[in-house]
Amino acid sequence: MSGVGRGIIVLAIVLLAGLYANTVHGANEYLNGMSSTCETARIEFYSEVGKSDSDYSNGDDNDFTSDRGTLGVRLTVPLGSPCTDEMKEIMLDNEKLKQELEMLKMCARYKDLELGPNFATVREMCKDVKSNPKKTTTNN
Repeated sequence: MSGVGRGIIVLAIVLLAGLYANTVHGANEYLNGMSSTCETARIEFYSEVGKSDSDYSNGDDNDFTSDRGTLGVRLTVPLGSPCTDEMKEIMLDNEKLKQELEMLKMCARYKDLELGPNFATVREMCKDVKSNPKKTTTNN
């Protein structure tokens, strides 16, 4: 098969795959754009153990085996990290907001169900969620 024929087959497969692909959106699109990484200085302790076996061929039968071990401390300090106290506070507020919005969505989804004893946590978290009475508007 020629190179052009293979290229057409590959293009056809890619186009067919594109037809079946769905666009994926995050559940909380309004908060997904925020960076949620905050790196600060950290200390790591590490250890390494190794064994080596070497054969020195200098005429006699000398085999040399050695064990080695290393213990150490590593300090990592990120340069240019945006992790300030203000940034930490914003990130914490956004995480709380995400959790509350997700809980509100779950409470609305299961508000009409009778939740048994296995769902005591959900029932407790959703007990204060009530819908507002619908206002009727009249046009005069």
